[in-house]
Amino acid sequence: MKLNEKINLDASISANYFHNPMWKEWHLYPLLNITYHPASSQTILFALETNRNYPDYWDMTDFISYSHGGYNEIVGNPNLKPSDDYHTQLVYLFKNKYQFTTWYNYTSNYFIQMPYQLHNRLTIRYQNQNIDFQQQCGIQIYIPLTWTEWLDSYFTIMGVYVNEKASQFYDIPFNRDITWGMIRMSNDIKLSSHMSLSITGKIRTKSIQAIYNLPASGNLDICANIKLAKNKLSGKIFCNDILQTSSINPRITYGNQNLKMKFACYRTFGLSLVYKFGGYKEEERKKVDTTRFKK
Repeated sequence: MKLNEKINLDASISANYFHNPMWKEWHLYPLLNITYHPASSQTILFALETNRNYPDYWDMTDFISYSHGGYNEIVGNPNLKPSDDYHTQLVYLFKNKYQFTTWYNYTSNYFIQMPYQLHNRLTIRYQNQNIDFQQQCGIQIYIPLTWTEWLDSYFTIMGVYVNEKASQFYDIPFNRDITWGMIRMSNDIKLSSHMSLSITGKIRTKSIQAIYNLPASGNLDICANIKLAKNKLSGKIFCNDILQTSSINPRITYGNQNLKMKFACYRTFGLSLVYKFGGYKEEERKKVDTTRFKK
């Protein structure tokens, strides 16, 4: 709905009924989008979205699957409920390229697979469970910069506050929060009319997920592009995760739990070549005769 020359409004509401042998619930999900153009070079967007996220079918069945010689077991959860997600976002776009975003997310009955070391036997149990809520609020800034005719840079800066609470989780209920940040930079370097170089890097500070402690991480990627033979031949050589720092090793040291996970991290090299034979010409087609529809 266009209210005037500067404001557009889009609003709706939907109803959802969830039924299984354990739960019977009705929920309403509103949707609101407002776009405001205070000037030709400025745009302000406000969005309110709500939706429901359903667990996978097998996660809600009563089963036990064993691995690692029986030391690990994955257990289903028939009591698992869907989560309700509420998301608000405010975006300010300046000169159609500088973007400033702030948001707040709240998820009730947030579900996640969490491990727990049993006390009566040498087993780690993995089970999807609902926690009270997960909430996040954050800010993100995107800035593109043109330094010279041969160098363009793109910066993304993000700061996020996370809070997760579970009043019932075995014998160690939790209410944890943390503020983490991320910086991402991408540089496009034009070496010649036929060759360019792309360098991308990212750094993220430590964070949490349920009772997990997530260490800091980052990555550095480089890619060279070349075009020859009147742009018919294009090639790309790349190396991803040069410093082998993109993978993290989560750690649990909470309550009576002490668990360390280790994941492999690989440096990846690649080469691709593409050659285009001739040019594509669209086939001429006769227009549909619509004269019979005219009065």
